[in-house]
Amino acid sequence: MFVCLMFVCGSLSRSRAAVRCLCSRAAAEAHHDVIRPAFPPLQSFSEEESMMRDTVKKFAQERIGPFVSKMDEDSVMDADVISALFEQGLMGIEIGAEYGGTGSSFFSSILVIEELAKVDPSVSVLCDIQNTLINTLLMNLGTEEQKQLYLPRLASDTVRRSL
Repeated sequence: MFVCLMFVCGSLSRSRAAVRCLCSRAAAEAHHDVIRPAFPPLQSFSEEESMMRDTVKKFAQERIGPFVSKMDEDSVMDADVISALFEQGLMGIEIGAEYGGTGSSFFSSILVIEELAKVDPSVSVLCDIQNTLINTLLMNLGTEEQKQLYLPRLASDTVRRSL
């Protein structure tokens, strides 16, 4: 979709600005075959990303779906759901293998979070915060000693709880 903002400056009339805008639009459309996006569309997934998305979709439906109503009623996250997230490696998506994580990309974590949110947004937020805030903070700003101490735990069995 082409968006045009018309600015009326001094002696330039609205109609001339509109004509200029239309000419710019026509030129952009005429050269559409020359202009290529810098990145492939987000609907193009690698084999690993497709596999991860499909696996998480199935996991969420089978292992989280049955608990959603009860968790909503009780306003408590089921411990089995949290354990299952760790078992599947979903709480350490971007953590490197040397620290016990899966070593996947940020985009993979987005795919995981999206599939979890389709079944239960609360579980998705838990996974999102663990991966994109807590883990990323330690990976980017932690000392090597802190990484060795905390990242394996965050990838395997520890959830940071707010005070």
